[in-house]
Amino acid sequence: MSIDNIIERYFAGRKAKEIEAQLVFFLMALRLNLLSGLSLESSLKKVKSEVSGALAKELAKIEKELGKGKDIGEALLNSASRIESLEFKRALSHISEVARSGYSRKSDTLKLLCDELIELRKTKMREFSSKLAVLSIIFIAASVIMPALWLAFVIMGSAFFALDISALQIWLSVTVIFPTIAVLLLLYIKEKFP
Repeated sequence: MSIDNIIERYFAGRKAKEIEAQLVFFLMALRLNLLSGLSLESSLKKVKSEVSGALAKELAKIEKELGKGKDIGEALLNSASRIESLEFKRALSHISEVARSGYSRKSDTLKLLCDELIELRKTKMREFSSKLAVLSIIFIAASVIMPALWLAFVIMGSAFFALDISALQIWLSVTVIFPTIAVLLLLYIKEKFP
């Protein structure tokens, strides 16, 4: 794998995560517009103004394709192929089904999908909170305990074992190495947040 490919996949994953964060809100707003009697195209246009970021950009692309005369199912399929998110693909599949068969309160598929996505989000949050306990202990160890033990080792080692550790090495370890480890752990925790 090349670095370009890794970077591209990373940003595609971030984009998918950003879209997934707004997906439930988007589907609920779309559902309400459909239940109020708006057409699917009008509902998508209206909801596009209520969301932001990557989801708004993707809805703008769908709207642009519809403006060029493409079928809504084809525009949704193109959008699903651009975003690497299973949740988003499921949502677009449901919206495509709504485009084919219409939307009614009886077959409230968008509501069911929203409920599933909310439960999935809750499950991800529970998993993250259980991992966060372990990660916070590792963070405390890396930012407080390890530097203290290192300094104790340096002091004791230089006094009893004649270790040859310079002041620059001690200064770099305390001001650069251990803070860098702590920052990397914080970035890892932030990246794993659902």
